[in-house]
Amino acid sequence: MKSRIITIPEKNVWNDFAAGSPQASVLQSYEWGEFKAQFGWRPVRILLEEGDRPVAGVSLLKRELPFIRHSFFYAPRGPLVDCNDRELLHELLERVEKEADRYHAISLKIDPEIPEEEGAARDGLKALGFLKSPKQVQPRATFILDLDRDLETLLKSFEEKTRYNIRLAERKGVVVSEDVSEAGIGVFNQLYKETARRDGFLVHPPLYYQKLREIMFPAGLGTNFIAYYEGKPVAAVIILAFGKKVWYMYGASASEYRNVMPNHLLHWEVIKWAKDRGYKEYDLWGIPAEPREGHPLFGVYRFKKGFNGKPVKYIGAYDFPYSPLLFNLFEYGLAGWQNVRSLLSKGKIEDSLSE
Repeated sequence: MKSRIITIPEKNVWNDFAAGSPQASVLQSYEWGEFKAQFGWRPVRILLEEGDRPVAGVSLLKRELPFIRHSFFYAPRGPLVDCNDRELLHELLERVEKEADRYHAISLKIDPEIPEEEGAARDGLKALGFLKSPKQVQPRATFILDLDRDLETLLKSFEEKTRYNIRLAERKGVVVSEDVSEAGIGVFNQLYKETARRDGFLVHPPLYYQKLREIMFPAGLGTNFIAYYEGKPVAAVIILAFGKKVWYMYGASASEYRNVMPNHLLHWEVIKWAKDRGYKEYDLWGIPAEPREGHPLFGVYRFKKGFNGKPVKYIGAYDFPYSPLLFNLFEYGLAGWQNVRSLLSKGKIEDSLSE
């Protein structure tokens, strides 16, 4: 078995492998690495092959740590390997460790899309030395909607209130349009800032979403939808697409006109868009792992639940410390800083990824 680092001339080789993987995630696409490279990360893509056939791989994001000339690795929604195949997983991790030595990485963080009930895979990671991470990076739970049904059947499968709100938005004259332009992302940004102020969460600067548009959209890996009421933008979503799946990544809404239910119609239009293009699943992305009244995302959970997707819970984030001392100093220091930042900005430590 051979391994190699994938660079831009083989972008399609990587994307064909990643999109065809059972664990395919847009966060493991070539373009996502290029997008994150605009914000201080360096992508490192490792592919394992038997003959000419790719069998495993991982797209790592490397981040330099200031002052100490070390770095850390993060594989968002990776690695792309059958974690029940201990031999193959071990071989991939050995290849990652060579890169860790090269870049003086103190740790590797992973959060593969392994369902929580797959205990053997989770136990295999622990046996190899992985530790359960105290904080999540990506949501551990989601709803996944099966799109491999006709539209009428899909609509009937939604909760009654969700169906009612979709029709209400249509009756009220809400109009949804796809807008991949720079101005369209500008509209999203304005709505997103308003949403963040209202709901008390932090957002990336506007440049983040413009770069997302510049890198992901032209590759066919994402788009932007805006809902208008009486000519005014009242809600927007950015979705990403890769392989057979579409992800709802970012959503925004105005405080005005929420009574005309633009968000329900937005998602219905996204679903129709995805079906027209042959996608098989819609990942609604990000619900509480343990839903309860009072959770920061409980309202989001109720909204997404109305589309009657399958609830899925993953094993979550795991860390492999290459340098235990530096890893502990960094991990606890980062967690402490995140708690302080949350307390100062929102008046609370609990965040949307809390269990």
